[in-house]
Amino acid sequence: MKRVIVCDSGLGGLNIASRFFTAGKKELEPCELIYFNAYPSQQCGFNKLSSEREQEEVFRDVFEGMKKFSPDLCLIACNTLSIVYDRLKKWYRPDFEVTGIVDAAVNGMFETLQANPSASMLILGTKSTVESGVYAKKLTAKGIAPERIKGLGCPGLATLLESDPAAEEVQTSIARYAELAAGLFESEPTQLFCALCCTHFGFASEIWQKEFSEHFSNFSGLVNPNDLLGTDFSAAVFSYHSKIDFFPGARESMSAYFEERSPQISNALKTAGSEPELFKFTKGDI
Repeated sequence: MKRVIVCDSGLGGLNIASRFFTAGKKELEPCELIYFNAYPSQQCGFNKLSSEREQEEVFRDVFEGMKKFSPDLCLIACNTLSIVYDRLKKWYRPDFEVTGIVDAAVNGMFETLQANPSASMLILGTKSTVESGVYAKKLTAKGIAPERIKGLGCPGLATLLESDPAAEEVQTSIARYAELAAGLFESEPTQLFCALCCTHFGFASEIWQKEFSEHFSNFSGLVNPNDLLGTDFSAAVFSYHSKIDFFPGARESMSAYFEERSPQISNALKTAGSEPELFKFTKGDI
């Protein structure tokens, strides 16, 4: 049985892990599914590291930590980490297969824009993901006109969603981002799709749909890359591993969120503890 790691810097990738348990998956190849939380320190995530090189070096240490599990495949469920890996693999590659979410996201957006020639695509993600411009570059390289692509960074939202997807502040924040998005266009687009280019954003799909429908009369739907990664396997076994402890409220909110969707994930979160030696973090406790 193959051993598959789903890796994210935080808990957003659990959205992808949960799809290994959905109805109909039993007909697919069974695997041992391992969730590897790559958040390096309680005080420091990847977006707070001082340079691109430092991000690469820490992610290398994450991959080295994965080796103890002898994985056959690592799915990078994080947009930020997928972008880091595109740089890292120029000088380091682990000895197992690695697939990132960026290409899956680009293919999903490209197919949507191809099928809807008058549509625009708004890329929603963390500040660093949007500022990297990676999605716009890859879409234009495929022949999509640059003027059809916009981006909006949503700082702080991923952490908020991880603490409690049902919090009133989540809806308030997404409503604010929908209002900001409207200001990106000189006139309302003929047709608008939004791409959720942060795995955490999938926790609030219904809220994105509602708020953007209220601000854009021609809002046509979401492209959710979470639906496009890890579609070849069914999980027979699941385990959760993290260097750090849960942030306040995250264990309770996430285990409740997955109670019915994926009881295996919910149960694992309820009993999981931190594993300080999961991988090396050379900056130490900062």
